[in-house]
Amino acid sequence: MHGKALPYLLLMPATLFLCVFFLYPFALVAFEAFTRDGGFTLDNFRTMTGNWKFPVAFWNTILLAAIVVPIQLVMALLMATVVSRLETGRGAALYIFAIPLGISDLAAGLIWLAIFDQSGFLNTLLSNLGLVDRPVMFLGYQSKLTIFVAVILAEIWRATAIMMVILVAGMGLIPREYHEAAEVFGASPWKRFVKITLPLLRPSLQTAIILR
Repeated sequence: MHGKALPYLLLMPATLFLCVFFLYPFALVAFEAFTRDGGFTLDNFRTMTGNWKFPVAFWNTILLAAIVVPIQLVMALLMATVVSRLETGRGAALYIFAIPLGISDLAAGLIWLAIFDQSGFLNTLLSNLGLVDRPVMFLGYQSKLTIFVAVILAEIWRATAIMMVILVAGMGLIPREYHEAAEVFGASPWKRFVKITLPLLRPSLQTAIILR
């Protein structure tokens, strides 16, 4: 009996953490979104969609996803391919690529703020190289394009690693015999990648995209 209960006991701390810090806040927000003065209402959504900033925020979000997700997918696929083909140092490479996963969102935000700030690393570098006479306002409200580009770069850096980890795990499940047999029949590395790796990696690709 003790052996059967052990897996559930080991899962209990993580389950409690998810319930307290994710499920409960989500349920509370959902409840507050559909209630006002103790009754069910959609007024909160009418207020939100009626704000003039809502269409701008909505389309910016769509545009951000349309740009970021394909770039992340391609980069994660390349990184996973490199890691999977390494004979030595695979663990070290995986650890280096996954470093962003160990950094909290708050810390990541502070890092990128230090890079793009008026007195940050990027402005200092450009000034030392003589490329600018005065600091560039990368995060200034006057330049929406530079802010958008900064958000894209930060998001790509922050979340590509999780897709890469999923794809590395998926590539590890592909039997080596398939690649060896294709190589014997003269298939090029690119053809093996397209005809073997990508089709068998489809479930992992779907999972990675859904999580993003």
